[in-house]
Amino acid sequence: MGLFVNTNVAALEAQRHLFDSSNRISTALEQLSSGFRINRASDDAAGLQITDRLTSQIQGLNQAVRNANDGISLVQTAEGALTETTSSLQRIRQLAVQAQSGINSNSDKAALNKEVTQLLNVINTIADNTQFAGKSLLNGTFSASFLVGANSNQNIDVSLTHFSSGFGIAGLGVQGLNITTGVAGAQVSSDDVNSASAFGSSDVVYNFLTNPVNLDGEYNFSVSNDGGNTYTEITVDMLAGSTNYLANEYGLINAVNSALGEEVLMNNIDPPTLNGSQADFRIAADTNNPSALTEPANSGTVGTYDGSLVGAATGALTVIDGAISRINGVRAELGATQNRFQSTVRNLSTIAENVTAARSQVNDTDYATATAELTKHQIIQQASASVLSQANQLPQAALTLLG
Repeated sequence: MGLFVNTNVAALEAQRHLFDSSNRISTALEQLSSGFRINRASDDAAGLQITDRLTSQIQGLNQAVRNANDGISLVQTAEGALTETTSSLQRIRQLAVQAQSGINSNSDKAALNKEVTQLLNVINTIADNTQFAGKSLLNGTFSASFLVGANSNQNIDVSLTHFSSGFGIAGLGVQGLNITTGVAGAQVSSDDVNSASAFGSSDVVYNFLTNPVNLDGEYNFSVSNDGGNTYTEITVDMLAGSTNYLANEYGLINAVNSALGEEVLMNNIDPPTLNGSQADFRIAADTNNPSALTEPANSGTVGTYDGSLVGAATGALTVIDGAISRINGVRAELGATQNRFQSTVRNLSTIAENVTAARSQVNDTDYATATAELTKHQIIQQASASVLSQANQLPQAALTLLG
């Protein structure tokens, strides 16, 4: 090896090793202080990409767990409200049984019905006021979807649209319930059949107040004027789906002519059971005899549906049991949905745990390894500094040759 003054190769090599050891020490200190093996792409480009993908999955899983917990809270809220509805219906049923005691006076029955009315109001209040995050749950329109996975299309749907009228007394089919006379007398109302626009026909609509009502057999409807005179009696055979009429001339002789030709039509009926829908009865004059059926100009009640058809308190029990059964069906569905949410939370938590462990293997600092690396490069740095100092002395040997 030659002896040069302008170029000190040994010193350059010592400088290079000193610079490299200093960088390694800086990296080791950063890894030890941050806890991450990869702090920038230059530390491990491929490892950085893997870490970012795993981080995205972990964050999605953790948010999915929170979404599922939101779903659990919503289902618990709805199920809790329906529990109270069931309690009210059970109390009404108890009162209906009590109403069948032979020692009840009229005032006792009235008191029982007052409590029933209040309980029915409670059911409506629950249906109207049950909300979650500002959204009504029991109005018959609620539907929501919860993303319970790290990726799209991993949803659990919650729907409370079982009854279009909601979970109040209308939706449950217990409106107008009377435990001492059965279903409250449902009014049959009519339009004004005395006006010129009613020529030929007039719709009379009866809205059944129970859901369901079994109409098996023949039942009578009567049409009366304001004076109480019955002038048309209609017999409807629900089971056969047929309609016929009997014309009673009481109080009618001066009101209609002798060529009476009423026609009774029945629409929207699915015999033998009506499930809370409207049944339309059309009472019409013969188009050839427009004056055959007359009524006072004001529209009013022209008949009632006999509540005893359902069998008083016994019929009320049937109605209540049906409502309780429907509520229990919804509650069972909500319970199954809650279990599904809870199972999903457990599964997501397990997946997140395993993915986090995998990311840790790629990205986290192994302190044993990092400490060993730090110590090694600190020693190398000290050695390089010592060697560089000695290498810087080599050109001075040329002075001895000049002396």
